[in-house]
Amino acid sequence: MIVCGVDISGNEAIISLLKFEDDIFHLPPCRTTRIACVDPDKNEDLKLFQKTFAKLAEDYKIDHVVIRARMKKGKFAGGANGFKLEGVLQVTPNLNVSIMQPTEQKENLKKYPLPLTFNETGLKKYQEPAFMAAFAYIAGQYEW
Repeated sequence: MIVCGVDISGNEAIISLLKFEDDIFHLPPCRTTRIACVDPDKNEDLKLFQKTFAKLAEDYKIDHVVIRARMKKGKFAGGANGFKLEGVLQVTPNLNVSIMQPTEQKENLKKYPLPLTFNETGLKKYQEPAFMAAFAYIAGQYEW
């Protein structure tokens, strides 16, 4: 199973791929760590963002996309453009997408904690939320 964790920040989707096979986690190389949408107010740009993400999912044979949920209200609420990008990903044809709430992520990581530190993954620091969402999704899918 290959899972793509997504953290939406501003006008871009920060991604991290995680492969789980034979009870072993792998971090497959990926041609990009983020996919940007130049102007989420333009229909053409949203379509290009969706097409770019769909092509990445097809090329890397991604089985599931898990988006890290963001707050809708309050001091740390996500912006409108981010929610547009989230919606576009959710309705992308042939893409299996779910949104992971912080409480679900915390429960899954409690059940199966990360077996190494994030620094040992070799990923960029800004990819940590996307990676943790992917890892928590896989941890929640399997009985250990």
